[in-house]
Amino acid sequence: MTLQTQMVLRQALLEPAREWYGLEMVQATGLPSGTVYPIITRLEECGWIASRWEDAAEHEDTGRPRRRYYELTPEGTQAARLALAKAHQNRATTPVPWGSLRPGTPGASP
Repeated sequence: MTLQTQMVLRQALLEPAREWYGLEMVQATGLPSGTVYPIITRLEECGWIASRWEDAAEHEDTGRPRRRYYELTPEGTQAARLALAKAHQNRATTPVPWGSLRPGTPGASP
């Protein structure tokens, strides 16, 4: 799982029952929209996220484009928590590639 996907899931898990829209996730994570929207699409395709279009009256009253709202599904909430825990565990146990350090750097192989 990419770090960007982890960021989106962590943000969504702050309030798992809350609906949010794509630009809101872009702003909350600081990731570009070209990164966030494909992640949301993949998560929706695997059933972790459900979406709905807002009612026409909601956006017409404010004069802005129609929003698509997203929310973690109950299964997605559970799966996201497990996946993030596994990702954190893997990161904590993955050895540092010391051999990849440049020669002459303290701790590098000769």
